Amino acid sequence: MTQPSKCINYGPLRGLIGNWEGDKGVDIAPEPEGAETNPYYESLRFEAVGDVTNAGEQTLAVLSYRQLVRRKVDDEIFHHEIGYWIWDAAAETVMHSLAIPRGVTLLAGGTHKTEAD
Repeated sequence: MTQPSKCINYGPLRGLIGNWEGDKGVDIAPEPEGAETNPYYESLRFEAVGDVTNAGEQTLAVLSYRQLVRRKVDDEIFHHEIGYWIWDAAAETVMHSLAIPRGVTLLAGGTHKTEAD
């Protein structure tokens, strides 16, 4: 794993930075004649973007990411996702924006309380 910059507070996102891989996934797609199952493997890459200022008042720590998911049987990509994970330390808010090539986008957010040391 690469180490994030020590001067930027990535909060709960800090542990995501780096490359992640898994090979134990199973995609289950319901079909009229029964479920179709496809084993898959995936890779995710999270990179520290740094901090950004929004409207001069809000400072956000940002990670960009890319996820590729491939079927084991033919090595074809069946899911490709890009986006950002964002930490607003002042508001204790985590945000996630993503896009996939089928024209689907999403922005979600929630609160995160950091436990005192």
